[in-house]
Amino acid sequence: MDDKAIPAYRFPSTVLVIDDDATFLTNLSLELDEGLAYRLFDSPRAALEHLQRREDDVRPYQRCLHQHRESVGWPIRDHLQCEDVAALQEVVTDPKRFSEISVVVVDYVMPGMNGLELCQHISNPDIRKILFTGVGDEKVAVEGFNKGLIDRFIRKGWHNVAADLNQSIKELQAQHFQDATRLLQQSLDGDEAAFLQDPVFIYHFERLCEEYRLVEHYQLSEPNGFLLISDDGRPHRLVVLTDEDLQVHREVIRDQGGPEPLLDKLASGSVVPYFWRSAGYYRPECLDWENSLYPAKVLCGAQRYYLALIDEPPLYRKLGWQIASYRSFLDELDATLEVPSV
Repeated sequence: MDDKAIPAYRFPSTVLVIDDDATFLTNLSLELDEGLAYRLFDSPRAALEHLQRREDDVRPYQRCLHQHRESVGWPIRDHLQCEDVAALQEVVTDPKRFSEISVVVVDYVMPGMNGLELCQHISNPDIRKILFTGVGDEKVAVEGFNKGLIDRFIRKGWHNVAADLNQSIKELQAQHFQDATRLLQQSLDGDEAAFLQDPVFIYHFERLCEEYRLVEHYQLSEPNGFLLISDDGRPHRLVVLTDEDLQVHREVIRDQGGPEPLLDKLASGSVVPYFWRSAGYYRPECLDWENSLYPAKVLCGAQRYYLALIDEPPLYRKLGWQIASYRSFLDELDATLEVPSV
């Protein structure tokens, strides 16, 4: 999967910062980006225990990937298939999702266990690692990087350390979700999700998330697009259709004996249909079809896209989901934040 592609899902995640100097940890925490979830540890063993407790957590992609082949020697992607991408969105009711550890920041020089030794004990390959070094530790850090034990190293005494750390965390959290969703992405139909790798679409998607404070997304089909959640837990449905998709909608409407005015509206390209009661397509019982049409934003990239962002879609009101918000998670984290040690 292209590293510039939109991953199948992404949500705010947690960073562990580990240093035996509790004062340094406290001071550093004041310079971390606002809105970042983090936990501080002044003991590497306490940090490892916390990581190990998270190992058994069910990750979102495991909700919809299932093994279907037993052939020895086949690539792992051929052993798995995505049976229900819609299961991804169910994770929004679980507040523990924000506790998923995406990045570990660890000092190299610590008593009992140095930073590279700690990184060797991290079994989850999707967790990215940043090593703090001193002036005399850089050779060791380079060796650790070349061996794949760490992803970045930052000199602890560098005057711009906070800015470098925040930027590195941002980039590595993005890589974490690229890696975590790779198998899921490979199991999906590439043609239906081609927009995920279209630079024009990616640019628009990122601006949309910034404008509406959409901090998490989950890829969906029928119709194609995303469930997006704002930082206060407000759901949005982004529908993404192509000319081919609209043609399929028109054919379904004709087959179902649908109204001509509906066909005319879809032919104009000015609206996007979202028939949430009937798995995305028109059915004769859709008597209020006008309420299922939304103004289209036309985006021209590798192909032409028709987009509609639907605020608080009625489907989620009907399901009665209690969406756990990232803002609430941060409030709870702030209320209990301390430097745990053993």
